[in-house]
Amino acid sequence: MASTGCRRLIRQREEERESSMTNVPETESPRPESIGPEPGETAAAGKRSLSKGAAVLMTIVLPGIPQIWRRDYLKGGLLLGLTAFGYLVCSVTGIFFHALAFVDVGITRTGRIIQNSKLRMLSYRVLFAAGFLGMWELSAFPIGPKKWICVDPFWFSAPSKILDYLLEVSLNGSIFIDIWVTMTEAFLGYVIGAAMGISMGFILARLETLAEILDPFIVAVNGIPRVAMAPILIIWFGIGLESKVVLAVSLVLFLTFMNTYAGLRGVDPALKNLAQVMGANEMQVLWKVTLPASMPWILTGLKIGVPFAIIGAILGEFMAASSGLGFRIQHASNLFNIAGSFAGLLLLMFIVLIANSAVNRLERYLLRWRPTQQAESGQSQEVY
Repeated sequence: MASTGCRRLIRQREEERESSMTNVPETESPRPESIGPEPGETAAAGKRSLSKGAAVLMTIVLPGIPQIWRRDYLKGGLLLGLTAFGYLVCSVTGIFFHALAFVDVGITRTGRIIQNSKLRMLSYRVLFAAGFLGMWELSAFPIGPKKWICVDPFWFSAPSKILDYLLEVSLNGSIFIDIWVTMTEAFLGYVIGAAMGISMGFILARLETLAEILDPFIVAVNGIPRVAMAPILIIWFGIGLESKVVLAVSLVLFLTFMNTYAGLRGVDPALKNLAQVMGANEMQVLWKVTLPASMPWILTGLKIGVPFAIIGAILGEFMAASSGLGFRIQHASNLFNIAGSFAGLLLLMFIVLIANSAVNRLERYLLRWRPTQQAESGQSQEVY
């Protein structure tokens, strides 16, 4: 009897609740209206998307999991990929707290597994880039209330629009011509400017009187803004390849010269005297003592000159050109094609990063005799 009474009481309360919900007037709303999906619906959608995506990822990498798990850097890469995927899924679906949780857990677990500092730093950089692009996309095309709008997509574009533009110009092949033109101008300017700057540094380091005579003239010429030089160089050499190469040379030359000159003059005289006492002639002192001691300075000048070679080429293309990434950026800006301008800037960033990576490898090879370089190479061999 008691159980029957309880069931009757529960049924009665359910009927009262249903009747109260159906008697709500049409003008009233049981809950305030909101723009976009409700948090519960968004969370459910995010969880479904995450589970599906994780299932696909695990299916792809499942055959190689035993091999991956034997190597720390591959294990960390797998966790990093899952972390980035979860972050993007949660961000796009609007679950910001879930996204932050994924980042926290992913960085912690990946940091524990990846003992190599370079790989750990790479994982942090990848997560930072993914977070920046995700927030940029959300601020331009928000999913949910309009209060999340932070930027105007007309003026700042969005990563998705930039990707669409890159795919479009890649399919018709026009972007590759511009990349080739800009890289050719920057490469020639960099090589010629670096060779001239290093040669001038060696000559003036040995001829101190000539260095004192030319010092004010070198400072004065280097102080001329390249923007002011560009129109004159274009008149002299035309709008073709030559004017851009000369602009790049004018930037790289002085950077490499000053670093080379400072490095050669900063060599400890005691080292030279010791080599001469041991029977080394002047050429042997130069190759065995002076050049290795000044090599860090020379390589620093070469590293700094990489972006300046790109700057010189782009500056010339801004002034007068018919092709190149600088010409494309300016043309897109004149047409208010912000996605095209950002695409050109993104490609320039990648070119600088690749060139700088090549110079870093050259630096590690030439300075492999230093204890710090030997320790770093030993750590990389242990990891790989």
